[in-house]
Amino acid sequence: MNRHNFLIGAFIIIIVVIFILPSFMGDSISDLEAVYANAGNSNDNGENVKQVTRLKYLFGLNIFLDYASKIVGVLSLIGILYQFKREQNMKESEFVLQINTEFIKNQDIKRIYAMLEDSKNEGQQTNPFTIKDEMDMANYLCFFETFYPLVNRGVLCIRTIDILAYRFFLAVNNRFMQEMLICKPGKETAWKDLYSLHYKWKKYRKNQVWQEEFDLSHNEKYREILKLSA
Repeated sequence: MNRHNFLIGAFIIIIVVIFILPSFMGDSISDLEAVYANAGNSNDNGENVKQVTRLKYLFGLNIFLDYASKIVGVLSLIGILYQFKREQNMKESEFVLQINTEFIKNQDIKRIYAMLEDSKNEGQQTNPFTIKDEMDMANYLCFFETFYPLVNRGVLCIRTIDILAYRFFLAVNNRFMQEMLICKPGKETAWKDLYSLHYKWKKYRKNQVWQEEFDLSHNEKYREILKLSA
């Protein structure tokens, strides 16, 4: 469950317990009975009627003000939570826009992306990369790897970055990326956050990803690395 949704639910439960439930505990009825009992002690019948009427009015006004204050408190809290959620959504949108801009502006990452696209279109038959491309390939992967700590701590949710899913799976499910970097023997644990992000993202998308025939999960050390990252 999203941390912010949990906080909203917790606030609502607290409001129900503190402000609403006490209204059903019978105190108001007991107070009204006490008012009538005291009013009945007057010897003057006319005065008795006036006193009862006045006390009934004051009692009703007190109940009205009590409920009104509670309603205002609840509405105020809802307004604060709504504003908080709205600001959070705006910040997430700005974040996605920023990382998308960074992706587009980085010419080396764009070049690797184009090569990945070509590799996908030809069914990953021939390796388009050379040793000279490894640094840029690693930068492409690191661009996404940095998302995992944010997702893991609940600062960022997969839903927010899912607009970038194609670019992510295009790379991690490319067998040449795997052979040269991600799944290179002895180097797998260096990419453990990328493995964990792949697992969470794929689960979020209900296994609807690209290039499934070369899916990263086919690596024999996939589950072992996920356990190390847990």
